[in-house]
Amino acid sequence: MKLNPLGFLSLLALLGFMGLMEGHSAMYGFFGFACYLRYFFVTPDEMFMLNLRKAATIGFFCGVSFNGIAVAIHLLLPALLTNNQALVVCYVTGIFSFTITLLFLEVRETRG
Repeated sequence: MKLNPLGFLSLLALLGFMGLMEGHSAMYGFFGFACYLRYFFVTPDEMFMLNLRKAATIGFFCGVSFNGIAVAIHLLLPALLTNNQALVVCYVTGIFSFTITLLFLEVRETRG
């Protein structure tokens, strides 16, 4: 059986436990990466790899687009958006769009 490396994204959920121990509520969002645990049990075939490539492309371009928008907002209105907030928005947008796109493509594949 071939190991699906996408499942290793679920290891980021361990950072959520650090947030529990340290009391940083901002780190609770890392528990969302636990949804990638199921990919350890998915055998990657050609269709899965194609869906993964499509989702990664959309996630990358969403992250890059929001990066440009966040930089423009920060330059025009620096009090509205700090540097750290701009980076977080770009990261979260890329990961969220990747996950939603992959979920949509998998549902579409199972329906036929």
